[in-house]
Amino acid sequence: MPVLDLSRQPYRRPPIARATNPQRMNWLWRLICEAAELRPADVVEALHASQIPVDQARARSWLASDLDDSFFPISIAEVERNLRALLLLREAVGGNDELLAAGEGDMVPEWAMLGADTDVAGDAMEAWDGGVDGADERVAGGAADAD
Repeated sequence: MPVLDLSRQPYRRPPIARATNPQRMNWLWRLICEAAELRPADVVEALHASQIPVDQARARSWLASDLDDSFFPISIAEVERNLRALLLLREAVGGNDELLAAGEGDMVPEWAMLGADTDVAGDAMEAWDGGVDGADERVAGGAADAD
C-alpha cells in the first residue's frame, strides 16, 4: 500500500453527526474532560480560583448521562468559561513551578508579587468577559441563565 503525504492532501471537515443544542453540551464537556483527564475536583478548583461559585455535585452533574437523575445541562458558554478558568489556573500554577525551579528572587513574575486580596483570575475573566463585540449577548439573546 503506498504511503500518502497527508500534508499535501486537502483538508476536509467531518460531517456533523448529531444535532447540537448550545444549551446542552454535556457530550462535548465529557469528551473534553476525558481527553484532558480532568476530574470534577479539578474543574471546581479552577472555577473557585476564578471566583466562580460551584460545588462538586454540579461539576459531577455536567458529566452525568442525560438519563441520570443527577444530570444538569451545561451550555456552550459554561464550557468556554470552564476551559478559560482551567487555562488561567494552569498558567498560574505553571508560573509557580517556574518560580520554584529558578529559586531566585529576580525571576518572580508580577502576579506573584500582588497582594493576597488581588483576584488575578477574576481580573482576567473581566477583561475577557463579553467575548468579541458582545457576541455572548447576541448568542444568548440577552437572556440571563437561570440555575
